[in-house]
Amino acid sequence: MKRLFVMRHDNPQRLVIADRAIAELLERVGVGQDTEVEIREPRRTLDANACMWATLGDIAAQVDWPHTNGKGEWAIARMPAESWKAVLTAAFEGETRMAQGVGGGSVMLGARTSQYSRRKMGEFIEFTHAFGAERGVRWSAKAEDELAMWAPVRRVA
Repeated sequence: MKRLFVMRHDNPQRLVIADRAIAELLERVGVGQDTEVEIREPRRTLDANACMWATLGDIAAQVDWPHTNGKGEWAIARMPAESWKAVLTAAFEGETRMAQGVGGGSVMLGARTSQYSRRKMGEFIEFTHAFGAERGVRWSAKAEDELAMWAPVRRVA
């Protein structure tokens, strides 16, 4: 059985929740049940994910970038949002991981944003917005709306 205890710094019941979590842990260990404990920051929200994709969509629609096409030829042209996600997550993570492609060439190994904490996702979205702003991207109403919906969540995280 999996149980999740969410601890928020501003919850007046946080000590009660902590006591319940510790009691359950001691109960499991007491009856000889192996148990894992993971302490981590909260994961990104669906609002943050929607904001990221709206931002990447605007960048994809407006920014030309050097890349290879399906024939392996270099071009400076627009790329799909999925390609921008790979490029920008790799840049955000320091562009340190690459692998040789099965058919030759290189593959940049970006991070999995689904594993980002709320804080790290906020930093990534700020990074993508700065990247787009430096290149004159005009944010769509959708990107602006998603950012407005997500920003209050980010401040709390």
